[in-house]
Amino acid sequence: MLMFGPLRCPECRASYPVAEGVADLVLEHATAGGLQRGLESRWVARSYERYVRPALQRALLRRPLDTDSEYLLYRSLLGTPEGPVLDLGCGTGLVARRLAREPAFPLVVGQDVSPAMLEEGVAQAREAGATVDFLRAQAPALPFQDGTLGAVLMADSLHYLEDLGRLMLEVARVLRPGGRWVASTYAPPGSASGVLHRRVGLHPRGEATLRAAASAAGLVRFERVALPPLLVLKAEKGSAEVPR
Repeated sequence: MLMFGPLRCPECRASYPVAEGVADLVLEHATAGGLQRGLESRWVARSYERYVRPALQRALLRRPLDTDSEYLLYRSLLGTPEGPVLDLGCGTGLVARRLAREPAFPLVVGQDVSPAMLEEGVAQAREAGATVDFLRAQAPALPFQDGTLGAVLMADSLHYLEDLGRLMLEVARVLRPGGRWVASTYAPPGSASGVLHRRVGLHPRGEATLRAAASAAGLVRFERVALPPLLVLKAEKGSAEVPR
């Protein structure tokens, strides 16, 4: 686990700070709006797992899965990753911690853009005795070399990202052949509610849109578990070269 920096890129020679277990790769953070601004609050981060996340899930899913059922669903779809696993949009690392404590599980990396969430994630991981590497980076950019990850998990975070096409290209780029992308989101609401959701920074999509984006990026074997309005998705990187 990284503890102190700076972290230097040997190619571009850029330097990034590392403090308290978090590598900060965000040079210019776009101004957060709506819901995302709230998720960057320290108060929200400290109450996220107990109060904020359950409240958001009830609002978006009406009848969300309990925490154990949700985790087991993700875990079954991840299979046996043959390389590090990225928890993208990890928040406070709720799922990342549990994955990291599984025997013989690969390295788990948590990526988020909220410093407050990552600060809380580091504290929670230490308390739980879980080894998770945390980094601050702004998706859809994924700061990993081509073909290095065994899986990318987006647990309850897919609808926070606007640029789906670029995200899927990045996911396909960083996955090893056979690596899996597992994500959860919620089905788009009606047109009137949809406008409100977009205004607060949420971007829900239907199965057809998600399937098309995964296919366009070169991912194959698309599957979905539908528990309306919850959608849980899985796709894999094939052996063919990913289009750029």
